[in-house]
Amino acid sequence: MASEVNNNQLQVELEIFPYPGNTKSVVWKYFGFLKKTDGPPIKANLDMTTAICRVCRKKYANKGNTTNFRVHIDSEHGGELEPKIKSNIQPRLDNFVKSNKPVGKISPERQSTIDDALNKLIIGKALPVSIVDNIYFRAFVELLDPRYKVPSRPTVIKRLEEKKLKVEEQLKTQLRLSTDISITHDGWTSLNTKSYYTTTAHFIDNDWCLQSAVLGTIKLAGSHTSQNIANELKNTQDRWSLPVPTATSDNAANEQKAYEILGWNRFGCYGHRINLVVKNSLTFPEVSRVLGKARTLVGFFHKSSSMTSMLHDKQKLLFSDSKVGHRLLIDVATRWNSTLYMLQRLLEQAPVLMALANDPSLPKHASTTLKNSVFSFEELTMVEHLVKILLPFEKATTIVCADQHPTMQKVLPIVTKLMRATEISDEDSAVIKKIKQKMQAELNKRTQSEDISLLACLLNPFTKGLDFAPEERERAHSLLRGFVCGITLVKKEKEAPTGAEKDTDFPPLPALPNLPDENTEENTASESNRVEDLYQPSTAKKMKSVDTDDWLEDVVCTGESKDVENVAEKELERYIGCQVEIEDHNLTILEWWKKNAVFFPRLSILAKKFLAIPASSVSSERVFSLGGQIVSKKRCRMSHNNVDLFIFLNKNIKYW
Repeated sequence: MASEVNNNQLQVELEIFPYPGNTKSVVWKYFGFLKKTDGPPIKANLDMTTAICRVCRKKYANKGNTTNFRVHIDSEHGGELEPKIKSNIQPRLDNFVKSNKPVGKISPERQSTIDDALNKLIIGKALPVSIVDNIYFRAFVELLDPRYKVPSRPTVIKRLEEKKLKVEEQLKTQLRLSTDISITHDGWTSLNTKSYYTTTAHFIDNDWCLQSAVLGTIKLAGSHTSQNIANELKNTQDRWSLPVPTATSDNAANEQKAYEILGWNRFGCYGHRINLVVKNSLTFPEVSRVLGKARTLVGFFHKSSSMTSMLHDKQKLLFSDSKVGHRLLIDVATRWNSTLYMLQRLLEQAPVLMALANDPSLPKHASTTLKNSVFSFEELTMVEHLVKILLPFEKATTIVCADQHPTMQKVLPIVTKLMRATEISDEDSAVIKKIKQKMQAELNKRTQSEDISLLACLLNPFTKGLDFAPEERERAHSLLRGFVCGITLVKKEKEAPTGAEKDTDFPPLPALPNLPDENTEENTASESNRVEDLYQPSTAKKMKSVDTDDWLEDVVCTGESKDVENVAEKELERYIGCQVEIEDHNLTILEWWKKNAVFFPRLSILAKKFLAIPASSVSSERVFSLGGQIVSKKRCRMSHNNVDLFIFLNKNIKYW
C-alpha cells in the first residue's frame, strides 16, 4: 500500500505542466513546470523558478529570459522537437501544436501554391472564410507544413476578388469567340430575405463542346417588375459585351414581359411546363382525396417514432432485406415528382401498412388513423395507374434538365413520347381518362418558342427526317430554309476586331428572332456582320486567293458564290438527303457536327446557335442550392458582393 502511494506521488511530481496563461514565446511549447502543491496547474501551485525540457527533462532557472531555453533547443535537439521522450511518462498531446519544427523558411513559390489551394478549397466546398481563424484548422495545417503561414480573412477575400477578375477575363475571351450566346435567368430569395437573380451563359466553342458559365448573381433592388428585370439583363449584356442572346426562363409574367421589353427571343423552360402539366392534371377531386389521405398517412408516421419502429418491425416480417428500412416519403408543393415518389413508396409499403392497421396491439387512436388513411383496393388501383402515367413525365423532366449536353433537340421527341403515353384506352377508368385528356390538351398548346425546338430537332442529324412528326416536316424545312438562305459566308482576309470574328445575317421570320435583312448593303459590308469561312481551304487555295486581284473577282471566283440563295438551297438539300453512316451512330450530336461542319458551313452555324439553347432554366435554378449553402444561418449577414463572388467562382471553377 505504501509503495502505491509513493508511485502515485512520483507520478504527480514528474508530470510537467505547460506555462499557465497566455504567452507568445514558442519555447513554452517545449518547456514546462512541476507542481509544488496540490491543485489546478496555475502559477500559485507550480514551481515557476525552474523550467524543465519535455524532451530530455533538463532543468533551467527561469529568470524571465527565454534565450537559454531557445539555445538548448537548437544545440541539444537540432532546432526540432523530437517525439522521443526519455521518461516513461508521456506528455499530453494537447500541450503540443507542432510535431516538427522545420529548418529554414517556406519558399514564396510554395507559399503561393498552398494559398491558391486553400482558396480553391474554400470556394469548391463553399466553406466560410472564417475557417482560416479556426484554431483546429490552423493546428491541422501546422502539422502538414509548420512553415506555412495561414492568411487572414481580409487577405483571403482580397485574393478571391483578384481571382474573380482573372476568371472574368478568361470567360470574356471564350465568349468573344462565339457569335451566338444563350442564357438562362431565374430568381431566388436567400435566408435573409434578399432577392437575387442569376444569369448563366451557354455556347458551343470552336471545338464543338457545350460550355456553360455563371455570369453573375445580382441583388435586385426594389420590386420584381418586368422593367427592373429587363434593366438588370441589359446591364449584364453590356458588361459582358454579349450579342443579342436567346433566353430560357420560366413562364412567370414578369419574366416574359422583360424579354418583350428587350426584344430578345425567349424559350419557355420546358421543365417548368412539364411541372405545370402534371400539377394541373392532378386537381380532380378523386385525385385530391387520394393525395390527401397519402399526406395524412405519411405525416402520421413522421410525427411518431414508435409507429415508425412498428412499421420497421412489420417490414422485417413481410419484406426482403432490400425493402426493410424504407421510410415513407412526403411530397412538397414546388416539385411534382415528389408526389410521384410518395405514391411509389406507398404502393411498395401497402402490404405492411394494411397489416399494421389491423394489428390488435396497436393503440386505438393509431388504429383509427391508419384505417382511415390506408388506401382501399380501389384506391390502390387508381394510384397504380397514376404512377404509370407519371413515370414518363419524370423521365422527360430528367432529360430536359440535363446541362452537360444539348437538350433543345429533344423537346419535340419528348412531346411526342408524352402524347403517346397519355393515349386513352378502353381499360382506363373515368378518372384516368379525364387526367389523360387534360394532359393532352396542355401538351398540345403551342407557343412561338416551339419553332426553336423544331429547328433544333431538324439540326439533329439523327432525327432530321422527323419521322415521329411528319406533319411538322414541311414547316420545319421552310423555317430552316429561311435561316440558311440568310447566311452569307465571307472569307476573312484580315484579322477581325476582337468580338467580331463572325456574324450572321438572318431574314425576318415569324416566331423567330427579329434579325436584319440579308440584302441590306450596310449589313453585308459591315465588318461586324462578316462570317468566317468554315471550309478551312487548303494552302494552295489560300495562295490562289491572295494572288488574285480584287478587280478580277467578277471573273475569277475565289470566295462566296454570288448566287447565295442557290448555294444555300443546295447545302440544305445535301444535308436533308445525306444518310448518317453506321459508324456515326456512336457519335454525339456535337461530335457529328465537328466531323461534318466543313461540308455544311451554313448549317453548322445554325447548329451552334440552336443546339446551345438549353431546354430548361435548371442551370440558374441549381444555383439556388449553392446559394443556400453560402447564405446559411451562420452567414446570413454576408454582403451581396461576396455572395456573387462565391457563386461566380464556384460555378466557374473550371476557369480557375
